[in-house]
Amino acid sequence: MNSNEIRDLFLRFFEEKGHTVLPSSSLVPHGDPTLLLTSAGMVQMKPYFVGEATPPNRRLATSQKCFRTTDIDCVGDAGHLTFFEMLGNFSIGDYFKKESIEWAWEFVTERLNLPKERLWITVFLDDDEAEGYWLELGVTKDHILRCDEKDNFWGPAGETGPCGPCSEIHYDFGEGFGCGSPDCGPSCDCDRFSEIWNLVFTELDQDAEGNRTPLKQKNIDTGMGLERTAALMQGKSTVYETDLFTPIIDRISELTGRKYGQSDEVNRAMRVIAEHTRAAAFLIADGVIPSNDGRGYVLRRILRRAEFFVRQLLYRKHAVASEHEFISGADSIPEAFDRLSEAGKIQDKLMNNFRQMDPFLSKVVDVVIEKMKWQYQELEIRREYIKQVVTQEELKFRKTLLDFEPVVLKMATIHNLAKIAVPYEGPEQSYQFEIHVMSYVRNEFVHDLIRQLTLEPFKDAADKGCLAEMQPGMVSGEEIFALADTHGFPAELTAEILREQDLEVDLERYESLMEAQRARAREAQKFGLADRSGEQFYESLSLPVTEFVGYDKFSIQSQVVGIVVDGELVETAFQGQEVEVILAATPFYGEKGGQVGDTGEIQSEKGKIVISDAQKPIDNLVVHIGKVEEGVISVNDPVEVKVDRERRLDIARNHTATHLLHAALRKVLGDQVKQGGSFVAPDHFRFDYTHLVAMSKEELAEVQKIVNENIRRSYAVSGREMPYQQAVEAGALAFFGEKYGDVVRMVEIGSEDRSQKVSAELCGGTHLRNTGEIGFFHITSEKSIGSGLRRIEAVTGRGAEALAEERISVLENVASQLEANSTEAAEKLALLLSEFNAERKRAKELEGELLRKTAESLLLNVTQVDGVNVLAGKIEASNMELMRETGDWLKDKLGSAVIVLGVVLDNNPRFLAMVTPDLVGKGIHAGKIIKQVAQVAGGGGGGKPDMAQAGGKDKSKIDEALKLVPDLIGK
Repeated sequence: MNSNEIRDLFLRFFEEKGHTVLPSSSLVPHGDPTLLLTSAGMVQMKPYFVGEATPPNRRLATSQKCFRTTDIDCVGDAGHLTFFEMLGNFSIGDYFKKESIEWAWEFVTERLNLPKERLWITVFLDDDEAEGYWLELGVTKDHILRCDEKDNFWGPAGETGPCGPCSEIHYDFGEGFGCGSPDCGPSCDCDRFSEIWNLVFTELDQDAEGNRTPLKQKNIDTGMGLERTAALMQGKSTVYETDLFTPIIDRISELTGRKYGQSDEVNRAMRVIAEHTRAAAFLIADGVIPSNDGRGYVLRRILRRAEFFVRQLLYRKHAVASEHEFISGADSIPEAFDRLSEAGKIQDKLMNNFRQMDPFLSKVVDVVIEKMKWQYQELEIRREYIKQVVTQEELKFRKTLLDFEPVVLKMATIHNLAKIAVPYEGPEQSYQFEIHVMSYVRNEFVHDLIRQLTLEPFKDAADKGCLAEMQPGMVSGEEIFALADTHGFPAELTAEILREQDLEVDLERYESLMEAQRARAREAQKFGLADRSGEQFYESLSLPVTEFVGYDKFSIQSQVVGIVVDGELVETAFQGQEVEVILAATPFYGEKGGQVGDTGEIQSEKGKIVISDAQKPIDNLVVHIGKVEEGVISVNDPVEVKVDRERRLDIARNHTATHLLHAALRKVLGDQVKQGGSFVAPDHFRFDYTHLVAMSKEELAEVQKIVNENIRRSYAVSGREMPYQQAVEAGALAFFGEKYGDVVRMVEIGSEDRSQKVSAELCGGTHLRNTGEIGFFHITSEKSIGSGLRRIEAVTGRGAEALAEERISVLENVASQLEANSTEAAEKLALLLSEFNAERKRAKELEGELLRKTAESLLLNVTQVDGVNVLAGKIEASNMELMRETGDWLKDKLGSAVIVLGVVLDNNPRFLAMVTPDLVGKGIHAGKIIKQVAQVAGGGGGGKPDMAQAGGKDKSKIDEALKLVPDLIGK
C-alpha cells in the first residue's frame, strides 16, 4: 500500500464504525497559546475532552499534521522525524477500552493483514482490564508486556490537559534485526520492534502543578504514525525509503549528483534535507515565518540545518581530508602549517563554489508540494509564498555560514594544533607556538580566542598572556557562547562543523552560559519606577488591589491608600515633592501592552498632584506618578481623580486603529500576519507585524483604504470579560507566548448585532465606542525592524489633522516659491526634478567616461608576479559604486588578475581589491590583501576572497599603500 491508500483505508474503516472524519487542524494550535505547535492528533480534541466545547460527533477520526521539536537533532537517522501525520480515532465520552482495542486489532490484522504472531502488546503496569481485552482477542500472554509510566502513560500535549495510561501495538521484525539480548522486547532501544499504534485511555486532567484529577468523562485518543506504518507496509527498513520521501530524495540526488545509499554520510545529509524541507513547507503554509523565538525559531532552525547539509553534499563533497587529519600526520608545527596552508586553499575554492550556487531548497519544496498537495491543499495555494520564504532564509543563512565557517574552522585549527603541540614542552617553545598560530590566523576574533586558551604544558607561557588551559580535543562552552552571542552563529551547527574536525563541544557549559544570559536579560527587563520602586518593591508593600474603572469613566471619587517618596512608603507628601500614589480605585490606565499611561490630576481638600504618568509595576496595581503642586496629600485622604480626557481619547483613537490595521493587514497579506508589538501614544502609533518583505505601494494603499472604510462605517466597539476558552471560540486572536488568565477581556469591532465582525482580540487597553470617532487614519511609514518583522507608523484624529496641515503648508510654500498655485506647483516641480535628474545622469555618464579613460591608462601598468596579473592604481571617483564599476570593467578586460584601486573620498583614502575566481581558487584572498594595504594609510578593512574594501586616515599614503600590492602577491 502507498501512503494515500493507508490514510484512506484508516479513515474509511472508522467511518464504518460511526466516526465523523474531521480535517487536520493547523500546526499552529488555535486558541492554545501555551502550546508551541500541534504535536498530536488530540490537540484539536482537547476542548471536547475537558468539556469546554461540544463535538460534532462523539466519535471522530483524523489524519493530523504534527510537529515535535524534541527530535530535531535526531533527524538523519533511520526513523526520527519532526513533521509527521498521525492517524487517530477519538471517543468523546462514548466507547472506551474494549472497543478501541477490538477495532485496533481488527484494523491491523484484517485490513492491513499484518501477521498476528508478529504483533506484541504493551499495557500500563496495573491495567488488568486492558490486558484482559487483548487476551480475549487471542493475543498470547507471552506477547503482552506490562510497562511503567515512562513507556505507557501519555500526555498531556503541553504543560496541562487530558492524559492517561495507554496500550501500544508493536511489530516484531524478528531476531535478525535486534540486539540479540534474551531480554529484548518492545521497550528495547534496538531496531527489532516498531511501535505502530498507541491507544490512550484519556481519563485524567493534569494541571500546571502536575496534579491529576479524573475527567468528567472517559475518552479515547489513539495515534498511528502514517510514515512508520507506510515503511512497514512497503517492506522498507526506514521511513525515508517509502513513497512519502523517495520523490523528495530523488530530487535531491538529481540536484547534487549524489546517490542515496552510497554512504552513511550521504544518507544522513539527504534525509535531513528531505525531512526538514518537508516540515518547513507545512509550517510556512500554516502561517509560521522565520524568527528568533517561538515557532519562528523552530522553522529557522530546521531550514538552517537543511542548508547546512546542502553544504555537506555540495561544498564538502569533493573535500579531501579534514584539517585534523592534515595536522595529525605532521611531525612538527612548521610542517603542520604547511599542510594547513594546502587544506586552506582547497577549502577556499570549495566555499567560493558554494557561494555562487543558486538557491537549492526551493527546488526541493516543489517536489514536497506536488507529493502532498492532494491531501493538504494549503501547500498548493501558498506555493509561491512558501518558496519565497524558504529562498530568502536559505540565502541569508548561506551568507552567515560562509562568513563564519572560516572562523569556526580557525577555532578548530587552534585546538587541533594544541593536540600536536602537547609534546613540545617549555615556555620558549610554547611562546614560539603562539607566534606561529598568530601568523596563520589573522582574524581578530580568533586572536581573542587564542588568548583565552590554556594548555597544561604552557603554564609559563600562560603567565605571559599567551596560551591558557584547555582540555585537548574539547572546545569550551565559552568559545561557542562567544560565537553564538556575538555573531549569532547557531551552537548546534558550530558543533557539527567542529565534529567534522574531530573535536567535541562542551554544549552543557554553553547551555549554562546561555541560561545565565537569559536570566540577566529577564532581570534587566524588570519594571522599575525609581531605584527602589520597581516590581519587587511594590510586591513587598502588600497594598490592596487597585480597582480600574477607566473603560467608561474619566473622573471618580476615590481614596489614597499609599504614597511613595524617594523609594520610601510615607504617610504624607508635601508641595514640590515627586510622588508615586496608589488609590483604592482609579480611571487612570497604567502603561501596559504598548499603550502609554494616562495623565491628569488628583485633588483633595488639602492639596493637588499633577500626574505625568501611570504605571503597573505588578498586576492589579496602578501607580500614579507626579508632583505635589499645591498643599499636602496624605494616606486615607478622599480625592477627586481626573484623567486628561482629550489625551485619553487621542490614545483610544490610535489604539482602536491598531485593531483595524491588524485586521486589514491579515485581509490583504494573509492570516499568517501576526502582531509583534505596538506602541500607542496620543499623537501617533506604531504597529509591528510579522511579514517577510516590504509591502508594495498598492498593498499599503489597500490597507489604508480598508481601515478608513471601516472608520466611515462607524462600527461599534465593545469590550467584555469572559472565560478565556469562550473568547477563543468566539474568534478572538490569541498568541503563543502571551500569558492569559482564566478570565480575559475581548474587544470586538463590528456591527451592533455582530453580523459583520471586523476584529476580535484579547486586549486590556482603552478604546472608543465606535470606529467613526477615529476620524481619519493615515500611514506615515512602513519599514523593516528585523528579520521577518516589519513596522507601520500611523496617525489618526488630531494627529492626522496636524500632519495634513503640515504637508499642506509645505506645498503652499513650494507653490509660493515657484509663483504658482498648488496644482501648477506640482507640475513645475516635476519638470524641475526631471531636468535635474537628466543633468545628474549626464554628469554621471561624463564621470564614467573619464574613469574609463583612466582605467584604460591603468592597463598599461599591469605587472606579473609569479604568473599572476597584478594591477594597482589610483583613480578619481565620486563614490564607491563607480569605483566598483571601474574594477569590474578592468576584470573583464584582463580576464585573470588581482586588482587594487585607491581613491580619496570625503578627504579620506578608500581602497578596493578584486580577485578573479581562478586566482581565488589558488588561495589569493582579496580581504587579506586589502587589510594590509589599508594599514599603510592608517586604516583597516576586509571582505570576501573575491572582493573587499577598506578605508584609511592618511590620504598622502595612498601611493605608498598601492606600491605594496605586488609584494603581497609575491608572498
